[in-house]
Amino acid sequence: MKTLVFFLIVLVSPLSLFSACSARGEVRSLRQEITVRLEPERHLLLGASALDLAPGDSGRITFTLNQRAVVDGVTVDGRKAVFRRTGEALGLTLPEKSGTSPRRVLIRYQCTFNDPVPERPVDSEDPSYGVSGAITTRGTYLGSDAGWYPAPETLPKSRRVTVTAPAGIEAITAGRRIARFTDKGTTSSTWEEARPVEGLSLSAGLYVIDERSVDGIPLYSYFYPENAGLAARYLEASAGYIRFYAGKFGPYPFEKFAVVENFFPTGYGFPSYTLIGGTVIRLPFIVHTSLPHEIAHCWWGNGVLVDYRQGNWSEGLVTYLADHLLEERKSARDGRDYRFRILADYASLVGAGDDFPLERFLGRKDSASRAIGYGKGAMLFHMIRKRIGDEAFFGALRRLFREKCFSTADWDDFVRAFSRSSGEDLGPFVAPLLHRPGGPRLALSEVAKRRSGAGWLVTGAIRRDGGVYDLRVTVRVAAGGKEYDRTVELTGEKTTFAVAVPTNPERVVLDPEVDLFRILPQDELPLTVNRIKGSQPLAAVVTRTCGADDETLRLLLRSLGHGDAPLIREESADVPDLAGRNLLLCGIPARPGLVPPLPPGVTTAAGGFAANGTQYNGADDLLFTVLNRPGVPGRVTALLLSNSPAGAVAAALKITHYGRYGFLVFSGGENRVKETPRPPGGESIVRFDQ
Repeated sequence: MKTLVFFLIVLVSPLSLFSACSARGEVRSLRQEITVRLEPERHLLLGASALDLAPGDSGRITFTLNQRAVVDGVTVDGRKAVFRRTGEALGLTLPEKSGTSPRRVLIRYQCTFNDPVPERPVDSEDPSYGVSGAITTRGTYLGSDAGWYPAPETLPKSRRVTVTAPAGIEAITAGRRIARFTDKGTTSSTWEEARPVEGLSLSAGLYVIDERSVDGIPLYSYFYPENAGLAARYLEASAGYIRFYAGKFGPYPFEKFAVVENFFPTGYGFPSYTLIGGTVIRLPFIVHTSLPHEIAHCWWGNGVLVDYRQGNWSEGLVTYLADHLLEERKSARDGRDYRFRILADYASLVGAGDDFPLERFLGRKDSASRAIGYGKGAMLFHMIRKRIGDEAFFGALRRLFREKCFSTADWDDFVRAFSRSSGEDLGPFVAPLLHRPGGPRLALSEVAKRRSGAGWLVTGAIRRDGGVYDLRVTVRVAAGGKEYDRTVELTGEKTTFAVAVPTNPERVVLDPEVDLFRILPQDELPLTVNRIKGSQPLAAVVTRTCGADDETLRLLLRSLGHGDAPLIREESADVPDLAGRNLLLCGIPARPGLVPPLPPGVTTAAGGFAANGTQYNGADDLLFTVLNRPGVPGRVTALLLSNSPAGAVAAALKITHYGRYGFLVFSGGENRVKETPRPPGGESIVRFDQ
């Protein structure tokens, strides 16, 4: 998916809050004009909303507005109106009025927004960190769920938003920028939507603005001064990705695209802009990971909307079309490795009590739901593409985008589109992968070789359990420096195969290109941080050589999803009680039964450690590695070696973002080494003695 967990957030178009332009039938609201003034020192928003309705409209009208907002007054056609508030609902009755001119409802209100913004976020799986609305001197973020403007039940046909703030504070929201100026101590900008989005968000800060265009589409960067030097890189990359996806799916659907920096770490994809935290923007690979992910959401999730009654397909599709597709463009091997990481994440992170059918995925709430909605969803789209071919797959997406842009689509729409494009009813193929939890488990068995005429014959069987799935799997035989593939259609719990090769075979590999979603057995899983995140139960053992304080260790455990794991001193640990647990060791234990074999090339000594020939004796150096727990099959041990408490503080909360890696070295909180030892292959590989 990505190097760091939040890139998947990343990556993240975050669900229904950020869905765009819906077609709801007849719309009586003609136009809405929203004017807000931000007062960061007071965390205050002063607002006015004027809604023009069709001539002659009468009856009840309801708006949604933050329940803490103080309504200073409501008028209808210039006359004071009586309104009623119930929670977030603001309702009033329009008196009857004849005439041909539009009717106008004007609401004046004010509200404070001061949600606590995390200084050191621990939970990387909640992309909002619990922040719905915050107006601060550091910056402003008002999410579409903050209720920062009166939202009518029916979307207006057009909408204009004007934001004023103290001089130098620039604001951005959905739509086309039609005005921007600074005068008399205030900065103002106006944004207009020809097709309003359902969930309107707003950001503001002391931004430096840069801009360019691609094929007539305005591109903006709204960065804080310390990151303004990155603008050209982001704008150039945005132009390239927009052209790439427009060629794949159809014209870019919005009035602009902007990359906006947030003052706390987020990764949001809104209609027409992405909001990325400043610490994330500085990471050099974000422009190749999170950025294309959020741009792809402009087509899928914000252009074609999600009908959540059948679950959220957009995260799986965008993960496949952005994160995976860009890896695949590098090389076939990179694409295969990415798919393997998806399977490894699923098997590592989704426990029996965490699993649910893909159709029930609505949005990411923890690492298990991410592995299902993003990972399993991406693999389902890959399996469809491999079955019907590139022309039918991408042709179906182009047609679906053309037909469904600015309206909702569900999983059935995708199945029908792919079936129509390929001429094959894909319903029976997709159904078990969509409607059932888990997935198939596959293994090679009874594999043998024998001479056959002038060549060799490899025979064997593929065992399948975990339910009935319509699967075609590749068996690859390596012989004499060449590879010979055979596609096997699985017909039951055991399906036999035979592959003839001209020279002495060396090995047999099941699903060598990782084209199928399946549940990997434990012996095929790499030892990674994600294995620790998905491990139950876990205990942390603090040795006498532990270079981290208890507070840092508890933060680390929380970031790994184990906030309730016990913190046990080695001298008081009851070794039999630890027998069934996975462990996180801080320091090298004195008890031999707890010491795992160190990875090759790693040695420890007083004051530091060595890894891959490099000595790390600095006070801010730290090593984190994941190992099999000796003598306890199926259990793992994480080893944390920190040369000082300060080094642990600097790196501890970053470890969770390196979920796909199993060997990490940090210096001063910066990653220096990241590696993932590959497993031998388990029941998916059979090697012959030559």
